[in-house]
Amino acid sequence: MGVTTEQYDIERGKMNVVDSLIRRIDNVRSSGFADEIVVEDHEGQKIEDIQKFNVDVFVLGSDWRGKFDYLNEYCEVIYLDRTKNVSSTDIRSERNGVVRLGIVGTGRIAERTMQALRYVSGVATMAIYNPHTSSAKDFAKRFEIDNALDDYESFLCKIDAVYIASPHETHYDYSRRALLASRHVLCEKPMALRESETRELFELSRQKGMILMEAIKTAYAPGFLKLLAIAKGGRIGAIRDVEASYTKLVPPRLE
Repeated sequence: MGVTTEQYDIERGKMNVVDSLIRRIDNVRSSGFADEIVVEDHEGQKIEDIQKFNVDVFVLGSDWRGKFDYLNEYCEVIYLDRTKNVSSTDIRSERNGVVRLGIVGTGRIAERTMQALRYVSGVATMAIYNPHTSSAKDFAKRFEIDNALDDYESFLCKIDAVYIASPHETHYDYSRRALLASRHVLCEKPMALRESETRELFELSRQKGMILMEAIKTAYAPGFLKLLAIAKGGRIGAIRDVEASYTKLVPPRLE
């Protein structure tokens, strides 16, 4: 059984690491199912360990499906489906508290968010909302989400916080209704199309005591924060002017 160190988890992007290495090892040992426990602390170690221990089969959870297919060159790779009706979310919630997250929208941004959420401890995606039932159900099946809903009020009843990744013109209404239901809101940019609507949302979040944030990830990206630290630290001298632009190529249908 392989157990990762906290530092390695942080290096590969995992956030809110809950258990220490010692506790992880104790948990695995107490299960009685591991003959040997291997500590993983760097990139590429899986191949090293497969060769060192003559591993025939490498097994991990279905939420990593496809990620480690390259190991098939060295051994058989099997992705095990999660155990139904056994909620690790409930177990973690009893111990540390877990934010029950709901996602509005089933497009490419929502898909990328689901891929990133596997690195975040303390958050469990409990529901997906789309006014088109078939889209919600298909998304829920692909990402193993228990609740696929086309009724927004029922959706809000399942969650503590909502991430809104729907078309721009819907952001204000979904955010407002979530705040009125006392749910925390992380909304894709732009939060609203009018200044007055944005001010209204922030005032409503203040009244309700809820968190309201616009999802501008650059401001929280480690690389960006490091650039700011270098600039403010004076390593490159006094900054007199900054000129920047943002461009990306998109399919014609998205223009």
